[in-house]
Amino acid sequence: MSGIGLVVALPREIPAGFVRITSRERLKPRALAVYQSAPGAGQHIAVQAGVGRIRAAEAARLLIRRFSPVALASFGFAGGLTPDLARGALVIGTAVVDEAAPGKLAVANRDLAEQFQAAAVTEDLPVRQGILVTSRHLVADPTAKTALSIRSGACAVDMESAGIVEVAHEAGLPWVAVRAIVDSAGESLPMACLTMLGEDGSIALGRLIQTFCRSPQLLWHVLRLARHTATARRHLSQAFERWTKSLTVQREQEPK
Repeated sequence: MSGIGLVVALPREIPAGFVRITSRERLKPRALAVYQSAPGAGQHIAVQAGVGRIRAAEAARLLIRRFSPVALASFGFAGGLTPDLARGALVIGTAVVDEAAPGKLAVANRDLAEQFQAAAVTEDLPVRQGILVTSRHLVADPTAKTALSIRSGACAVDMESAGIVEVAHEAGLPWVAVRAIVDSAGESLPMACLTMLGEDGSIALGRLIQTFCRSPQLLWHVLRLARHTATARRHLSQAFERWTKSLTVQREQEPK
């Protein structure tokens, strides 16, 4: 494989144009879905692992073992921790910190970070570089977001990047984190939204129905969240497509 390996948590985080290439990979005790980018976009692979750093690390190891990517990317959604990040803004992670060890920074590959930054700018997307923090739990309200930003120095939070970075370091691979903001620093995200997800990141229909029966007012929050994730996915897809096009141009310009 000559392309990059993407690890995503949720089906909606997979960039547009990727298609599933296998049934779910059986990786005891879990199953992971594997996707490949469309022909002509390079041989890039995405694994949809579900929520959390442990599942993300398993997916990253699967990518390396089965597909030998030249680099890894933590790709998907994030929560904003600083007021300057609006919904839909892209964050190119120059470093990742684990909430459990806030003084220990892992630094991203500079070339990859600059490439994705340039791709987003070319697409006229809102983007900034900064530190990402990985949390074990959903950071749901403005007070908690502010506190986490102060402790970690991060501008955005996710639940997977630290696991992917750990595996990239084990394998000696370059890595980058590309995240789109779904909820801004001043917004609250109902904890019930996360309980609607199964471990693999798909919607758990039974939990969804039970949650709405108990709290019908959550429907408005879910519809709002769906709009925000649609915007975030569109921006992620635009940036990734532009990035792949820039690689194609570079290869064509290389001396034969």
